[in-house]
Amino acid sequence: MRKIFTLTTIFILAFTNLAMAMDKIIITDSWLWIPPNKVAGGFFEIKNNSDKTLNIVSATTDGAQKIELHNHIMDGAIMKMRKVKTVKVPANGTTSFNPHGFHLMMYKLDKATFAVGNMVEIHFTFDDASTASAKFHVMPFGKPMEKTMDHQNMDHSKMDHSKTTMPAKK
Repeated sequence: MRKIFTLTTIFILAFTNLAMAMDKIIITDSWLWIPPNKVAGGFFEIKNNSDKTLNIVSATTDGAQKIELHNHIMDGAIMKMRKVKTVKVPANGTTSFNPHGFHLMMYKLDKATFAVGNMVEIHFTFDDASTASAKFHVMPFGKPMEKTMDHQNMDHSKMDHSKTTMPAKK
């Protein structure tokens, strides 16, 4: 009986730690562009729910031979794209990857994997050896994915919903 209790306790603790690790990093609004030059740009929001700053050190995916972390910087009056070694995700904070700042660059793409409309899973590794994955929607070049509305931080206390009507069902 004692062995069963011990094994059950170990099993529960293992899954609790796994669930806690999965909630440490949350990736949202993830999408890719494939411009005419056959590379892909990856964009997303990444939230670090831990009390420790994490640095993204690499990313991988099936269907791309190489992924680099990039940033756009101003060099005088000219914006230039530069490869960076890491991207910081602050403790209990968010970092945005967008077409005008940090972003992923993917090279030597498999056309079938990166076809418009597909979902591509990207795996991230952090400086503490933890990992996270997210699926990215492949969008037509020039058409960014619309962000989902975040109601979490909105103040609804002064809104009057009494006159709100729902459209009739068709």
